[in-house]
Amino acid sequence: MRLSPPRWLERGAGPPVVLLHGLMGHMHDWDPVLDILGGSSRAIAPELPIFDREPGDGSVESLARWVLHFLDVLGLTQVTLGGNSLGGQIALAAALAAPARVSNLVLTGSSGLPERSVVRGLPRRPSVAFVRQRMEEVFFDPALVTPESVEAVRRTLLAPALRLRVVRTVQAARRDAQGQRLREIAAPTLLVWGREDQITPISVAERFRAALPDATLVVLRHCGHAPMIERPEAFGAITRAWLEDARLVSALR
Repeated sequence: MRLSPPRWLERGAGPPVVLLHGLMGHMHDWDPVLDILGGSSRAIAPELPIFDREPGDGSVESLARWVLHFLDVLGLTQVTLGGNSLGGQIALAAALAAPARVSNLVLTGSSGLPERSVVRGLPRRPSVAFVRQRMEEVFFDPALVTPESVEAVRRTLLAPALRLRVVRTVQAARRDAQGQRLREIAAPTLLVWGREDQITPISVAERFRAALPDATLVVLRHCGHAPMIERPEAFGAITRAWLEDARLVSALR
């Protein structure tokens, strides 16, 4: 499998934390959170190659292999791995594939269990109104859906090759759902969920908490599917405090 040269953002020094964006997201979604976590961690957010020809079939497993290769490139043997939406499902797949390399998990609005899709009923030439409606399902605050962000997503969906990539990736995510395998994940897991998440509602977060052997759930009010964008200060503070506690517990063992 050929791999594109990785691109990533990075802040701070210390134990590494690698954060993965969602299907229609990008590494800059994590900018404010990186600033907060960088005070006590080496905080990293790569650009996932979702719209590249590689990795392979766009499956969750192939994207998880790309993430593990990315860790190799940076010389990271063990990390806290986190992700939003599809990024969370990729983090879960990486933890299942290489459990010794994932010390902790941080999931927010993660896929991997049944959910609504923001690209359901996707027309061949989506209108501005269609894209705006789907994007407004992601956020509690509709003001976050700007004309510029709508047009950027619409341009992606109008390009036949990229549109096909989106559809195939969504199909692969549904096919590759972890389900019962979640019980195999021993890594302590922080679940940070928006109370108003319409894509992966609180019921999904509760199912993750019940299925994962060591999971903590924190719910943010007035927040939708992407807490790192909508409530970055709260998300960053909660994650930093949880990681510092987890490291202390680990050191005392």
